[in-house]
Amino acid sequence: MPEFKEVKINDQYSLTLNETGNVVLSKEGIGVVGTMSYYYTRNDLPLFICRHDPSADLRTIHDVMVQLDTQMDEMVKCGCLTVGGKNVASSCL
Repeated sequence: MPEFKEVKINDQYSLTLNETGNVVLSKEGIGVVGTMSYYYTRNDLPLFICRHDPSADLRTIHDVMVQLDTQMDEMVKCGCLTVGGKNVASSCL
């Protein structure tokens, strides 16, 4: 499983994608403050971010989602992603 870097929202908050398709939101000095399924609820991710950090702007949210999309694609390709106990890797050629 490749280790993906956390995606910074600002100085306080960051998101990390894990091998079960969940996005974990962490706050500096506190730790994990929220988690959600990225794989199933991608459209709710901006609301998830804003609920915890109302100052997040559209540009920041877009940049965060692009980075998470890239990481998700890598996880699917390498066979690292397991959702609901099933591996959802792309079929190997």
